[in-house]
Amino acid sequence: MNDVKSKVALQKQFEDLPDQTKIYLKGLEHLLSSPATFAVALAYLFMKLEEGNHRALKCGLIRIHRCNSSKVDEALEKQHFTRTYFRAVFKNVFGKEVDAKVLEYLAVAEGTRDRLIHGKGVSDPELRKAIANSLLYIVGLGAQVEITTKKNPFGNLSGLAGKTLLMESVPSYWLLKGLGFFKDKPS
Repeated sequence: MNDVKSKVALQKQFEDLPDQTKIYLKGLEHLLSSPATFAVALAYLFMKLEEGNHRALKCGLIRIHRCNSSKVDEALEKQHFTRTYFRAVFKNVFGKEVDAKVLEYLAVAEGTRDRLIHGKGVSDPELRKAIANSLLYIVGLGAQVEITTKKNPFGNLSGLAGKTLLMESVPSYWLLKGLGFFKDKPS
């Protein structure tokens, strides 16, 4: 995967992100200035990554399925997404799976993140690699969603619904339920 040899290379990777993604990840640039804050940077990235996953589903549900925006927000807020469950719902919403290469980037980052969160030792090179792969996941998933919806979930979502006529709340609920939302327990 993406081995980043220095903090300068990591900062360069951040600088090369699309402008809207850099705005979405505001605060990360400062955390990349010192290896002492790499662990915090990785935790922050995973928080923004999870938020972006929800935003990706929101893009698909509104732009593809024309679901009621408030019903989508309610479904996303109530639902707990495991890694497997997110991927299944993503496939239901977009009609295709998250790109395999993008998932490889995430798997590398998740392994380091999991060890870090569970108090295991993680070296600076491992943290750099996990951060770099998190950024690659964000760019890859963002591009995949943007191709279909014309919106990057790791960017500005203003005007997401646009002038599109969205479904009413009740039919939206049933469509969301059919796509895998409003479950008591994720499968």
